Amino acid sequence: MPFSLHHFLFAALAALACGTAQAQAAHAEFVHEIDPYYTNAGYNIPLTDKPIPTIESASEALIYRELIKDSVVPRYMTLEASIYPMPILGTWLKTHQRGFYDSGAIGNNFNIIESLTAGFQEPWALSMFFGNVAKLKRPGEQRVGNNYGYTGYLISVGEKHIKNNMLVEDHWFELEWKIKGQLDYTNKKLSWSFRGGAKFHDNIEINDVYYIGLSRSNTELHSPGLDRLDNTTAEFRMHFLQQSGKLVRTELIAGKKMPLPPKGFIPVISAGFIWTSPYEYADSLRSIDNSMLTFVIRPSIEF
Repeated sequence: MPFSLHHFLFAALAALACGTAQAQAAHAEFVHEIDPYYTNAGYNIPLTDKPIPTIESASEALIYRELIKDSVVPRYMTLEASIYPMPILGTWLKTHQRGFYDSGAIGNNFNIIESLTAGFQEPWALSMFFGNVAKLKRPGEQRVGNNYGYTGYLISVGEKHIKNNMLVEDHWFELEWKIKGQLDYTNKKLSWSFRGGAKFHDNIEINDVYYIGLSRSNTELHSPGLDRLDNTTAEFRMHFLQQSGKLVRTELIAGKKMPLPPKGFIPVISAGFIWTSPYEYADSLRSIDNSMLTFVIRPSIEF
């Protein structure tokens, strides 16, 4: 494997030490996000003495353009730790509460617990981002959340792989280019992520892949109708074998939000599918000879 967890931790500590002086001058910032499927904490560290800039615009296209424009030469670093609670719960139930897990089966090809916890191929990750970071603000609106945009290069590592809610021994390394951001205001929220990269495994039974991924989430508290395109989420991801370019995995998940302003939270229900090819794995991990379709149900709550 080209990059181990120990190498990553050493590089992160070295980068943190090198960025301390700059951080004192330009104000490093702590950010976090809590979600039953993706919970993370990050630390933005300036690599120059310039403060994090603010992009003030109501145009998504302009925000994307401004983020991309200066991303070639990294000016900021973000260290992030993330865990995926629901996928971890799925692996724990299948390993330690197998009777309860199997009770979720409906027919021969569907398990409600698997559908509720599917969609992540690792339980946790450590990441180091280098690129452009900007605060985002729409004219005339009060900023109430962690409104940041990121564009640049991301290095991630981890020590486990999840296959059908079972933990597989693996040290993996991921390198990607991405653009992501979040706008969080009193009555509306918007988040997005566009990414492309490559993932490498030291377990030779898990094939290395290239991938692309898109996701977008929109919240409008004053547009609660179920017939509106507001208050929706969408995620799309495709994996291709590095050796042949063959498509081996596709994920498509869409959701609807149901705002409840007086309650202070928003129920979200998402559904979709994950299509996998047997060629995603090799040798003993290739347990089937045909493609497999997993239906995904993903309830959540947005605060």
